[in-house]
Amino acid sequence: MRIYSFKSLPSTQRWLIERVEKREVEIPCAVIAEAQTNGIGSRNNRWIGEPGNFFASFALGRKSLPQDLPLTAVSIYFMYLIKEILAEKGADLWLKWPNDLYVGDKKAGGCVTTKKGEIFIVGIGVNLRSAPPDFAVIPGRWRAQTLLERFLGRLQTPPSWKQIFSNYSLEFGRSKSFYTHIGNQTADLRGAVLQSDGSLMIGEKRVVSLR
Repeated sequence: MRIYSFKSLPSTQRWLIERVEKREVEIPCAVIAEAQTNGIGSRNNRWIGEPGNFFASFALGRKSLPQDLPLTAVSIYFMYLIKEILAEKGADLWLKWPNDLYVGDKKAGGCVTTKKGEIFIVGIGVNLRSAPPDFAVIPGRWRAQTLLERFLGRLQTPPSWKQIFSNYSLEFGRSKSFYTHIGNQTADLRGAVLQSDGSLMIGEKRVVSLR
């Protein structure tokens, strides 16, 4: 897989989406920047970071994903892979539904997924070196390039969704102490029930996130 590397980009996600739309890159591919000035976060928030943190996006075709992976669980799947790699150095990390990486009660990373036809473009940001107030830094002193290489290596023989879901469902209870945003509304997760496709049942309402 080709990796495009930059000192700085406004947004790795926007850069890759534009190239995919114009068919200027071969799929699969990835892009990483040492710094990002106008990144895309959840709900169109900006994800701005300093050098040393992780700012990367990658594009994969649908056929490269596990056959049992529901489209409703794509962000969960990729962020849980990142979480597993980062946790290898002993950090107490967990994934808040559906795409936020936490250290304790503070957010340390997240992802956003864009689908273009049969191509998924996934942008991931993780605080490896520094973080704004009220956010966390991942313990372990990871290098961004090393993290990307380890992650892309796992995608060469990706685990099934069944494997990931089995592990994620065990820690989902930690999300119940938090809220999530559904559109412009805030939803309490205390009574949420995780479904096998990554969606939630909150009361009688099924909630799906395609972030």
